[in-house]
Amino acid sequence: MKEMPLFYKYLISYLSLLIIPVLLIGLLVFRYSVDILKEEIVSNHQRMLEQIQGSFDTKIKEMNKISAEIASKPELTPYQLNQNMYNAVKAKQWFRTYTSANNFIKEVFLYFKGQPYIYSGSSTYPTSKFIDTFYPYENWSFEQFMKDLGELDRPVLRHSEPIVSSRLTDDRVLTYIVPLPLNSASPYGSVLFMIEEKTVRIMLQGLLEDNRGNTIIIDDDGERIVSLRDEAYLEQPEFHQLVESLPFGMSTGTLEGEELAFSKVKSDQFNWTYITLVPVEQYMERVNEVKSRALLSLGLVLVVGCGLIFVMLKFNYHPLRRFLLFTGKQWGESYRNLNEVLQAVHKITNEKQKLGDALHDSRPAVQEHLLLTLMTGKINEPEPFLKKAEEVGIRFMKSGLFVVRLSVRHIDQLPWKQQSDLLAGIEEMMRQQFNCYRVEGLEGQIINFICAVDPEDRQWMDEMKMLHGKMRERYGIGITVGVGDLRQDIRQLGKSFIEASAALDFRLLKGYNEVILYSEISNQSSPGFEYPRQDIEAMEMLIRKGDTESLKQVVSDVLTYIESSAIPLHMVRCICYDMINCIVKETYRLKGALETEDNPYPDVFSLTSFDTIQELADVIGFMCERLCADIVHSQTEVKSNSQRQEMLAYIQAHYSDQQFSVQNMADHFAVSLSYLKRHFKELTGQTVTDYLTYCRMERAKYLLETTDMKLKDIVEQVGYLDVPNFIRKFKQVFKVTPGDYRKLYLSQKDIGG
Repeated sequence: MKEMPLFYKYLISYLSLLIIPVLLIGLLVFRYSVDILKEEIVSNHQRMLEQIQGSFDTKIKEMNKISAEIASKPELTPYQLNQNMYNAVKAKQWFRTYTSANNFIKEVFLYFKGQPYIYSGSSTYPTSKFIDTFYPYENWSFEQFMKDLGELDRPVLRHSEPIVSSRLTDDRVLTYIVPLPLNSASPYGSVLFMIEEKTVRIMLQGLLEDNRGNTIIIDDDGERIVSLRDEAYLEQPEFHQLVESLPFGMSTGTLEGEELAFSKVKSDQFNWTYITLVPVEQYMERVNEVKSRALLSLGLVLVVGCGLIFVMLKFNYHPLRRFLLFTGKQWGESYRNLNEVLQAVHKITNEKQKLGDALHDSRPAVQEHLLLTLMTGKINEPEPFLKKAEEVGIRFMKSGLFVVRLSVRHIDQLPWKQQSDLLAGIEEMMRQQFNCYRVEGLEGQIINFICAVDPEDRQWMDEMKMLHGKMRERYGIGITVGVGDLRQDIRQLGKSFIEASAALDFRLLKGYNEVILYSEISNQSSPGFEYPRQDIEAMEMLIRKGDTESLKQVVSDVLTYIESSAIPLHMVRCICYDMINCIVKETYRLKGALETEDNPYPDVFSLTSFDTIQELADVIGFMCERLCADIVHSQTEVKSNSQRQEMLAYIQAHYSDQQFSVQNMADHFAVSLSYLKRHFKELTGQTVTDYLTYCRMERAKYLLETTDMKLKDIVEQVGYLDVPNFIRKFKQVFKVTPGDYRKLYLSQKDIGG
């Protein structure tokens, strides 16, 4: 039976992965999600109504709080307000504070029983004209107004009612009246809070998104306090009967032949009822919309998904086919099915494993190279070196480094196997005591280590001696150890190698089977010798200053001192190392490289191979000559760049001078006219006149763009004597006249703005 092509296998499997989840979503998740959405809409509607109820109750409580605050202020008592008009003016400020701090309240009025005035933040009104003239309520006469205020013993909220007043922005208001003091058996006054109906309706509007629903607040007597919309059904008995029969929470009912969804909550504070009603059709509109969109989306996902799967599979299968052909070509075969592909991948994996093994095998060689580089002192940037070393497993845990060189007597006479075991054992003992690495690749039978210790720990010397005793005791052979001084700068580790070599050479005097510290023999072998440290520091300063003559003199003095003094050869090597290191660092700073193939700098191994002081002196003198030549070359470049900047700055400072001349410029720099012209062209690549014209034209262009100066004034500012000559030169440079350039710039600016 012919096997189905791989392309169609993938196509069927991917289509299955798409269709099966889509069907599950349509049959299970879709139904469940719609029910959750329906419940969420219901609960959100109920929560929003509860928030409206809480907000409205909070506003009423805030007005009660304001009333209590008014009653507590001595300056707002009847006695104080009747004392003088100043107190009445001061009272207005308090009322303005209340209205400005509470946008819900339009106006606050204060009335005292038996007093002829009503006070507010805007004015003081005669009581007799308050209702009839300033705030004429349609359903509240003056007699009833005075009676209500006189008999008031608890807060009263008057329902939304019509009012005609130029002092209001709405023609309907709610009035909340609070006796003073609140909850008193015999109040002496009242506070009236006037609330515009539109303010309350804005609060109620947040629950409904269009004009098909309504929100109503009903008092404990079943009367409507306020509603979002004034509808005819609100006055019908059927509506009141329906409201009374509705349970609290969400429910449905029929009003005027239309099915409505009701939400009903009750205020525990004021015993008011809050009701919203929305047509069920509108209420479930979002659910139905989600259903339709979800079904449409599922259908689109199926159609688009199937199409994309086919196209992308077609597109992505092409590289796979090319991969099969390429793989077969590499091994001279032809791959047409998955099994053959797996075999090819397995073959590639094996090749990769072999390559990884080869890289792993080369890691010791990289470590050896890096350690050798570190010991030779050829490092000028410690951070990149340490990072690269850490990548291959070299990590120094302490900042103090020193070199240890061990000489095992007659090791070359031992069998090869015994030599290997001895070296491995010594390396293991060193690693147990110190954070160290063995450095291979050096000539001779000396065993070399780079060790790291804490610079503050002075016990490492004693530990080295104890370790030496353990080695002799364990192997029963003669071992001499040379130890260089501690270095915290890895660039100075080469000097520690020289010191360890000198210490090891000292075994001819001190004897074998010893731990010889360079710090001990340096004082013993050179009494009265003064190390020329200040001269070496002076070298670095002179190099940075570029003082080649003084540098040569300092080097000559040090070399003369070395030749004329009875200084041990190992001390000469250390002095030469410091001088070479100083020169190398500055050469790297100037040139970005340490050496060339033709003239390599000596490393620590070549220093230890020199047998005469004169050989070392010749090396230092040669390096110094090369560095001085580099410094002179660098100074020449700096001087040329400085002259270029000075000349450009001179032209930039004097280009506006109509008397500017190249001869004056030559006189300023104290050179001949021909030299100035030639030298300026060499430094800048253009003539003095060309650069002068450039400066003048750029300034003129800037003035045309940013100012409305007349052309004559611009010509004078940029150093030209007459307008026609300037216009001719400007057009030659910019291909347009100055006037056309300004118009073009302004038109482009208007378009861009």
